[in-house]
Order: sequence, then C-alpha cells, then structure tokens
Amino acid sequence: MKFIFFLVVMAFSLATQAQTATATSGNMTATASAKVGTTNSKTTKTSVSVSISDNSYSLHAIFDSFKRVKLQKLLQENLDKNLLSTNDEKMIWRKENNGDTAYNFTLTDEKLKVSLDRELVSASTYEKMKELGEKISELLNGN
Repeated sequence: MKFIFFLVVMAFSLATQAQTATATSGNMTATASAKVGTTNSKTTKTSVSVSISDNSYSLHAIFDSFKRVKLQKLLQENLDKNLLSTNDEKMIWRKENNGDTAYNFTLTDEKLKVSLDRELVSASTYEKMKELGEKISELLNGN
C-alpha cells in the first residue's frame, strides 16, 4: 500500500504535461499517471494509479468533478446495472461470489476506487475489467 501511495504522490509531483510512471516489484506492477495543466485559466488535476498482482487488480483515480459525467456513463455502459447501488453521493457496483466481493467500483464526485479479486472472477471477466481500467485512464487523462 505504501508503494501505491508513493506512486500517487510521485504522479502529482510531475510537470505540467501528462506523465506516466511504471514500477515493478516481483509479481506486482503499479502504474501512476498524472496530468496537471491549465486550460483557459482553469487548473485541472488528474491522477490514476493501477496496481496488478497475481491475486488482485486495483485502480484509484482522482479527477476534477466535471469529468464525472463522462466517467459515470462509461461505467454504466460497461458494468451490470443490477449490481449498482447508490448511497449519498456514491455509486457502487459490487459483484459478490459466495459471500466474498469479486469486484467493487465506487464512484464519488472526484474519486474512483476499483478493486478486483482475480481468484473470484473468470479470466474473461478479469480481461474485461482490465480493459475498462485502460479506458478509464484514457478518459481521465484526455482533454
């Protein structure tokens, strides 16, 4: 967890261009990307951190609230609407498998947290979620 936090902090400290850092340690790969820029006198900040290990996949993103609408649409198009629950300002898609959480997507106004247990999902579901993570990163880091 400290490793992921380090990557997120590193991503925030990058220059004004979109930057990506990848680190591998044993069987774990973590990627952090950040974009800090000025558009028409408006400062935007985006951070996406992905961690992949033999047993899990996680993605943590911080973004400007104006990007939520597009992100929410992407998630609604790619995740089962029957798994969606809402709580205050949160949207949560949670898939259970024999009482354990197979995957969880939690979207708030400026954050997205994704966790997936690779032992509780099929290989095809894992690949689909990994591709969705790449789409999320592209959407948030795009203009």
